[in-house]
Formats: sequence, C-alpha cells, structure tokens
Amino acid sequence: MDLDRACFRRLYEDLLDHDGEPRRFLAGRRRTVAAHLAGLAPLRRRERIPPGGCTGDVEHLWRMMKLYALSRVSDYLIEQGGAAHTHFFTEIGLTPFEHAEAFSPFHHEISAVVQDPGATRVTVEEVLWPGFWFGDLLFCRAGVRVRAPRHLIDAAVATTSTLYFTFRRASRPAGDLSHGWGSQSQWRTSFPRFYADEAGLHLNWDGAIDIGEDPPHRPAGRLGDEAPLDERRELLLHRCFVRTALPRDEDDRFPYNDRLSLTTAEWPMNPDAIVRTPRPE
Repeated sequence: MDLDRACFRRLYEDLLDHDGEPRRFLAGRRRTVAAHLAGLAPLRRRERIPPGGCTGDVEHLWRMMKLYALSRVSDYLIEQGGAAHTHFFTEIGLTPFEHAEAFSPFHHEISAVVQDPGATRVTVEEVLWPGFWFGDLLFCRAGVRVRAPRHLIDAAVATTSTLYFTFRRASRPAGDLSHGWGSQSQWRTSFPRFYADEAGLHLNWDGAIDIGEDPPHRPAGRLGDEAPLDERRELLLHRCFVRTALPRDEDDRFPYNDRLSLTTAEWPMNPDAIVRTPRPE
C-alpha cells in the first residue's frame, strides 16, 4: 500500500471527534489501518545505525513518523480503559503480551503501586492492559500494578513523575518530542524505538549517546547532559523516575539523546547486564 503519511494522524483526530464507543468506531477502520501498518514492516527489525544517524533515509524517517501517529491512538485508548485498546491493536496485526511472570521496566509501565515494607523485590500484582510488539519493536509496554518496598519503587514518585516518550496519560504528566510544537510540526516526531532481539534489549535505539559507558561519550555536535548517570539510566529504563527524590527539573529532562542496551531489564539495574553497542564514527 502507498505510504499515506497522514493516515494514522487522521485516525487519531477522527477518534478525538467521535462521541460514541471507540471499539465500534475503530472496527470500520481496522482493515485499512492493518494494511498501512504492514507497510511499515522495515521497522520490525533493528538495523545498524549508520554514522550521523538515519537522517539521510527519508522513507525510513517517514515510517517512524507515521508509527508515532499510531502511538497517539494507543495513548488515547489506554486513557479510555476497557477492551478497545486490546481488541484494536490485536486485530490490526500487533502481538499482545503481558510478561506477567516477572517485573521488567523494559516491558512494563508502572501505573499503580502497592507499597509493601516487607517486600524484598518488585513483583507484578496485576496487568492493567497488555503491551504490544511490532516484530522485535516494542510498540507499547504493558500497564501494571506492582508491589514493592519504598527503597525500590516509591509510589508517589513512580506514579506522578513525568512519563517520557509518551504523548498523553490522563493520570500523570507526560512528555515527548512533539510537545511545544505547532499543529503541523508536531506530527514530524519519530516513534521512539525500543527493541528486543537475540542481542539484547535496546532502549531508544536512535539515541546518539550510549549511557552504558561511564562516563558516556558524547558525539561531536551533540548537546551534553550534566545529570548524574544513575538518574539518566533510571529515567531511560523506566521512562520516568521511580525512586529518585524528584529533582526540581524532573519535568524538563531530555532523555531522547540517550541509548542503553541490556541483556536483561531488572530493577535495580544490574551493571553486568549492560551491553556495549558502539556506533560507527
């Protein structure tokens, strides 16, 4: 199918204008959306990032911008609750998962916390909505309620700090690269790519700065980040703060340049799980 670049944007805007039940509205769009999603198949697998990033591949960038627009539909349906989110994304060809056997900040978005001083680790109490895969690409994480001691997950911090790489959440502040741009420019935002494959878990694969290094190496021409490395890792791994006493600028961080690859996504993060993924210079 032709790469109709505004297809998913129109779907999101029409969904906002629709007064009825989302599931019935989306049923009439399912076949068209599935065909357009199939056209984004090159994003299903992680590719080697060339020097300077992927800025020279225009079609690749358009695919990431188109998938970003579909992620807004996901954010909206998560806010609505119910089964519409699960049914729609399963029907258009994404693969649902719960990963309920163990808590993983790569796979799970913390939506609620049971604070338990007697707990020794973080456990999943309930899956509130499933996550979805697009091949090896993580389209959205599963929403979970966890049980945890305060020194690992602070309930107030984990559920009220800014949730980055996210356009909207009704229950908390959210932030992504589209915020602050005009009605047209905001749709040129790229989908943030988090991959799981045989080489590991790759967080924000398009980020230029590998924060697995200590100190991180900043490529020429990239802005530096003076925040402590442990804060940057916590923020990228969870996409929000979960236990750090909230810094004054927690709603004004910029994790979008950071990248991290791991063999497993545990919390607390195991330094031995870090995988170096050097980019060609």
